[in-house]
Amino acid sequence: MGEGHSREGWLAGLTLMAGGLLLTLAGLPGPAVWWGLSWSIINSLVLVTGNFLRNRREQFFFLGVNLLLVSNWQFTWNMPWDLYFPFLLLLPLLVPLYLGQKEVAVSGLAAGFFLAVYWYIKEEMPLSDRHLAFLGGLLAVIAFCFFTWLKTLAEALKVSFLQAEVAHWQREYKNSLTQLAAAELMAVTDDLTGLFNYRYFEQNLESMLSPQYQMRHLAILMIDIDYFKEINDSFGHMIGNQVLVELAGILKEHTREQDIVTRFGGEEFAIILPGTEYRGALQVAERIRQAIAGHSFNKEGAKEGAPVRLTVSTGIAVWPEDGLNKEELVARADLALYQAKTGGRNSVYSYQLLKDEGGVNEARL
Repeated sequence: MGEGHSREGWLAGLTLMAGGLLLTLAGLPGPAVWWGLSWSIINSLVLVTGNFLRNRREQFFFLGVNLLLVSNWQFTWNMPWDLYFPFLLLLPLLVPLYLGQKEVAVSGLAAGFFLAVYWYIKEEMPLSDRHLAFLGGLLAVIAFCFFTWLKTLAEALKVSFLQAEVAHWQREYKNSLTQLAAAELMAVTDDLTGLFNYRYFEQNLESMLSPQYQMRHLAILMIDIDYFKEINDSFGHMIGNQVLVELAGILKEHTREQDIVTRFGGEEFAIILPGTEYRGALQVAERIRQAIAGHSFNKEGAKEGAPVRLTVSTGIAVWPEDGLNKEELVARADLALYQAKTGGRNSVYSYQLLKDEGGVNEARL
């Protein structure tokens, strides 16, 4: 039971207890007091605990107990004005109405009315027009309250149904958003390494170079595994794939959260470093190169005495010094990578250094 329902049950139970005690105190001392107290306590406990009346058998049993308690309370009232208290026989309706037990409430209404008639006969009071008018008016008022309750209950159920529908469609909407986000992520993610793919690299690089980003610098690292074909030939493509996965982990480990690490294609990787100048880009590239050179790949799968070792070559280009659009930056970073490969591999080379040395071949751009 939720906290709101528990608090509501306590409030209803205490209210019913207070009403029952006041009605009990209104009578003369005698057996009626004990019947009134019993009715008040039992009904209040039902509302406070909220754990009874789970099935129809229990509900009708509780109605019978109610009728027994209230009828004895009424028949032992012994007040000179008890002519006007047959409405006590309608008290068994309170809990069924509160709990929304329509069939039980109807049964209690009928039983209370016939007990009131029986009470008049037992007391040998002639059913005069005044008495009949009183009983009829009382029955009409209770019936009106009953049908009002039914309408309120129907509206409450309708609201509850609509709330459930809204909650259902909210969950569906959230699920759709989650599935859409997952589909979009899959479209820009490399299946093997879990890194972003070339498409994501291009989209983000072009976006970051647009005027609204207002960046002062941006660096690109183009990274290529040295002699990767020999790794595949020596250890097989399964080991080669495992090497790519581990290398992707090293790249993520040595970059920032805002950096975009991608598998550019095959054994080539690209990293976008937002807000990074040459000095920072060289530091990141050198840190990655040393980490990869000192790492033993595929330790569990490698044969004893033959760990998988490899190195990488890296080319660097920085915006806006080396190019104003993505095509120029990628081409010049690739040109610096080519120089690192032809210069002995396992090295980091920048396009700026290439220009300073006069080794730029514009025909390759």
